[in-house]
Amino acid sequence: MSFRSFVVGAFASVLAVSAVSAADLPIYKAPPPPPPPVFSWEGFHIGISGSYAGGDSSHYSQVYLLSPGPFLAIPTTTSIGTSGYLVGYQNGYNWVFANNVVVGYESEFNYANVHPTNTGAYYFGASAGSRLQWLGMERLRFGYAFGRFLPYITGGLAYGKVLPYGQFWGSGFAVNRSVWQAGFAIGAGVEYAILDNWTVKAEYIFTRMNGSSSASIALPFAYRTATGNHLDTNIARVGVNYQIRSFGALIGMPELGI
Repeated sequence: MSFRSFVVGAFASVLAVSAVSAADLPIYKAPPPPPPPVFSWEGFHIGISGSYAGGDSSHYSQVYLLSPGPFLAIPTTTSIGTSGYLVGYQNGYNWVFANNVVVGYESEFNYANVHPTNTGAYYFGASAGSRLQWLGMERLRFGYAFGRFLPYITGGLAYGKVLPYGQFWGSGFAVNRSVWQAGFAIGAGVEYAILDNWTVKAEYIFTRMNGSSSASIALPFAYRTATGNHLDTNIARVGVNYQIRSFGALIGMPELGI
């Protein structure tokens, strides 16, 4: 046997042994990727919102001729439309139960510019209205989660700062100082998670508080008082929330999550 034949035969034997050994080795498979996390509505949230607000304020007014008192008093009741906007922030917490029922608490505070839209004239060209300057709410939310989609109803306390507003022969004037008043809020909305930590919402809320009260001299011989019956506001809003499921994740330290 020549040296060349010996080398070729040895090389072929090595290849054959390697192939047999490789066939006996276990086949390595990469582990499957972890399942994506299931979205949950549980936890804290903070956000901002913008709203259109419109409604009406009702006032009971009396014009006293000659002097304040029952003598020659002329009573009347009128309703004045209101319109404007609100800009504010909200925060709250949601609890999720086994049957996908979501119960939450939400607190909010808004700057408001909701003012009378018509004069609602009384006798002698005088009128009274209510201007909403600030609005806060403390509400419960009850919803049912369809994955990332959450319809809900809501209700609770409404409070705000109301400024008396009057007119006399077309000239607007504020009478008395603004006061804090309280009432109720009720409504419904929908919220959708566009990302794991970001949600958008749209909601309608109706609030009722007492309208403002005021007193002024309408003419040199007439004295007017106005007592608020109610200040109703219909609020249509959109907003965005950031979900905070742990304080550790919020500050970049997941090991501190609770």
